[in-house]
Amino acid sequence: MIKNFIRFAVEKNILNHIFLVFLVVLSIFSYQKIPKEIFPPSNLDAISITGAYAGTSPDVLDKIAVKELEDEITNLNDIDRIESAIKNGAFSITVYLKDGAEKNEILDEIKDIISSQRSDLPSDMDEPIAKVMTTTYPLVAIAIASDKSVEEILEVASKLKSSLSKIPDLSDIFIRGDADKELVIKIDEKKLLAYNLSINEAYSAISSLSEVFPVGVIKERGNHLYVSTFGGEKEVEKLKNIRLSIGGKRIKLSDIANVAFSLEDLSEVSHFNGKTNISISINKAKTGNAITLVKEIKKLLKEYEAGYEGFTFQAYSDTSVWIRNRLNTVISNILFGLILVSLSVYIFISGRIAFVVGLGIPVSFMIGLIAAQMMGYSLNMLSLLGALIALGMLVDEAIVVAENIYRHLENGDTPKDAAINGAAEVFPAVLTATATTIFAFLPLLIMSGEMGVFMRVLPIMISILLLSSLFEAFFFLPLHAKDFLKVKTKEKKNESWWRSFNLIYKQILSFIIHYKKSILSAFVFVTLFFIGVFFKNIDFQLFPDFDTTEIYISGKVNINYDIHNTQEIVNEVEKLLLANLSKDDISSIASVSGFMLDAKYRPHVAENNFHIFINLHERKPENFFNIYINPYLSPEYDDTNMRRSRSALEILEDVKKLTDKFATDERFEEFKAVVPGAGIVESDVEIALSHPNIKVVEDAVKILSEKLSQIEGVFNVQHDLQEGKKELKLRVNEYGQSLGFSEKLISTYLRPYYFKAESGKMFYNGELINIRTQESFKDNFDSISTFYLPIPNSDKKVKLSEVVDFDFVDGYSDIYKDDGKRVSSVFASLNKSIMTSGKMFKLLESQLKQIEEKGVNVEIKGEEKEGDKVKEEMLRAAIIAVFLIFLALVWMFDSIVLSILILTTIPLSLFGVLGGHLLMGLNLTMPGMLGVVGLSGVVVNDGIIMMDFLKKAKSYEDIIKYATMRLRHILLTSITTVLGLATLIFFASGQAVILQPMAISLGYGIAWATVLNLFYIPLVFTIVKGKKLD
Repeated sequence: MIKNFIRFAVEKNILNHIFLVFLVVLSIFSYQKIPKEIFPPSNLDAISITGAYAGTSPDVLDKIAVKELEDEITNLNDIDRIESAIKNGAFSITVYLKDGAEKNEILDEIKDIISSQRSDLPSDMDEPIAKVMTTTYPLVAIAIASDKSVEEILEVASKLKSSLSKIPDLSDIFIRGDADKELVIKIDEKKLLAYNLSINEAYSAISSLSEVFPVGVIKERGNHLYVSTFGGEKEVEKLKNIRLSIGGKRIKLSDIANVAFSLEDLSEVSHFNGKTNISISINKAKTGNAITLVKEIKKLLKEYEAGYEGFTFQAYSDTSVWIRNRLNTVISNILFGLILVSLSVYIFISGRIAFVVGLGIPVSFMIGLIAAQMMGYSLNMLSLLGALIALGMLVDEAIVVAENIYRHLENGDTPKDAAINGAAEVFPAVLTATATTIFAFLPLLIMSGEMGVFMRVLPIMISILLLSSLFEAFFFLPLHAKDFLKVKTKEKKNESWWRSFNLIYKQILSFIIHYKKSILSAFVFVTLFFIGVFFKNIDFQLFPDFDTTEIYISGKVNINYDIHNTQEIVNEVEKLLLANLSKDDISSIASVSGFMLDAKYRPHVAENNFHIFINLHERKPENFFNIYINPYLSPEYDDTNMRRSRSALEILEDVKKLTDKFATDERFEEFKAVVPGAGIVESDVEIALSHPNIKVVEDAVKILSEKLSQIEGVFNVQHDLQEGKKELKLRVNEYGQSLGFSEKLISTYLRPYYFKAESGKMFYNGELINIRTQESFKDNFDSISTFYLPIPNSDKKVKLSEVVDFDFVDGYSDIYKDDGKRVSSVFASLNKSIMTSGKMFKLLESQLKQIEEKGVNVEIKGEEKEGDKVKEEMLRAAIIAVFLIFLALVWMFDSIVLSILILTTIPLSLFGVLGGHLLMGLNLTMPGMLGVVGLSGVVVNDGIIMMDFLKKAKSYEDIIKYATMRLRHILLTSITTVLGLATLIFFASGQAVILQPMAISLGYGIAWATVLNLFYIPLVFTIVKGKKLD
């Protein structure tokens, strides 16, 4: 069957070249259409529930809303876990689903639960909103600055948002600091008392100021009329002079209240380079091309700048710059690797074979690009680095096929017969070798959680490319080999090289076979001994540290500060940074008060939250590849913003020194400066504590925080058990009860004063705005202690403090819950060059034991938990991979013994993996472990080729002869694979550093496996065969 397939490829010359042109065109379309982003999405399937009830403490909100919802949702099927965060006046519940769960069905069930709980919620509380969480892709932020009023800036920002929304593939567009206009009526309680009026009477009268709903229709024949009211007076003076009927009296509004049109309370205030501004955050849809979209946005900004005098529009936090530069780097790495691979084939074999083999690489990439786009994947750092990792492997099949076709030509076959017979002859071995590599990478798909989602594209991309290469090797390569390969008439210089290599190899192999048992024992013992030593001296961290173009400073000020107080304090930090950080390092500094991003890029909104974005210039080229090669091989190279000579981590140290005083400032409840990572774990260190007695948890938090602060390499030690706003509980006393007061009645009287209530709506400048009432002196405690209430069924009043007891209750600013259980967590960041999470938790053992003895439940989260999970899942993936490879080997050789013999090279290859990490000065990481699992398939490939020849041996001389015949192939495939990985091993920069450990595992592992396949396998085969050999 395979012969007929190859025959069709070779004989239908014109048709298949047209098909090749079609693939080229299709790949161009795919490249234009495929989304381009910095990282693949890592969000799990989840449903978010958000709700709000202003003026409610976290404890009360938990009791009246959150707990009931959690209890009901827990009973649903396919729920993995529930996380809740409750703050002053708002809550959010995140429901994580199990793999394969039907999101929309569960969403409907959760909505039914919310509806059924509606009657238990306060009547004036909006129903909580449930929706499926979607992946967002941050694209760019826009700063709009002007000396004009905030209202005018907001008006321009609103118009810009409307223009931006017309650009396809933009999703979430937020105006940071947006606020609607409203009519605020501040009632003066003292004036009401002078008129002997109650607030409720005034509130009722004010609610009748405007009516926006239609009156009806007059359908007179030939003259239909729609009837409505004016929708409220539009001028402040006219509003002031409106006479209200209150308590049987006719009173001007201005006699009891101040009236003004203003913006509603701001939820966020932003700054850009120290100046107040309005910012717009833009995310893109999954299908959007970040680079193209930002070009369109910047074109639009130029149009607005020309049309609005006195306004400046500046884009910052532009992820397309990172994407373009990183894509350039990876693409240039691929092109350079392609050059190195083709050059090595040319040097060690021949120019014609190098051409035929090299031609197959771009064809494989084109097929892979088309497949990735059709399967819904994007071009991102991981998918492209997967392509780079696969580069050296892609030529392995092509080299085997091309060499065998050339051998048939040397034996006298016609070009057509040589192409067909030569390719068909090696198909079983090549298919098995490809299968073992794919079998090694595919089990990585069993990785669960956000890590699994994040890394999923890597094994898929490698598998797609390997299958593309397999197709190319048996379809297009024989076609090209028939046209281009010719038998050499004179000996090339490399032939004499190979004769020398063969002679040296024969001599070494003869020597070790002569002393086979002694040498094998010593070799295995020494290798295993050093593997053990390497393991003992290498640490583990989840991801390697990599350079970025941003530094985040985030945190919380005192819970009792409003958003304007927060911005005043944040201004101090901004000014200090702008005055002291080098302009060659930073491009801009933007801040948002009332908002904070966590390590997973999730927003948290509260008046005392803040987030400062320190935007860095791109880093200057610093290694040989980036200086001399990358500029010439990159498709869109742009070095205009490459001014920075230091890493983000080095600049972070400067930032920490500058802001050290703020970390201990009493005005801050939380203050941390970090270089953002890949967003997989929220914090390097996270320890969750729970106990029925919150005071016990407080003591545990204190013990851990103090110990962590003393450990070198640990910084940003924080916890979420922060003191919140005090809560004033009003208890109706006996005297109040005797007068007929109840809690509900007192709440009815007080709410209009202390709750900025919506009393109506009106039209203003063509827009529907809210009318809100508020008591002028409500934010003074004396206003409540001296508040007078009308006595039920009487025309007399009584002071509030006489009928209720005031009880002040301490609370916490936030409540966090896991699966309905309240938890408090301690967080910290790590300097991985000094301290890893594994080392740190060993130093914490006595404190954790002490805390657990007090009955506190301790749950380790963060990098340590994710790392343990990764190690467990990597072990499972490795076992599955080895089993699948074993099946492929048994199918190939029909021998369990020979299959096991080849498999023994896998654990021995760890010598190269661990040695390579130590040599390069890196810890073992999750990507490095992925490389180890993938290596298991790559290692056995050359073992298959060697064993396929050795099994024919009848004598010791045959073993040496057959092993020597495979020397060139094994060396060449190993050299091309390592060269394909060389730029990533030695010249990784930026986010490409994430996969450098994987390249090291594969590169150094393959280099050592070459030794194993050339010497260890023939040696063990000789011992296994023993007396059967002549």
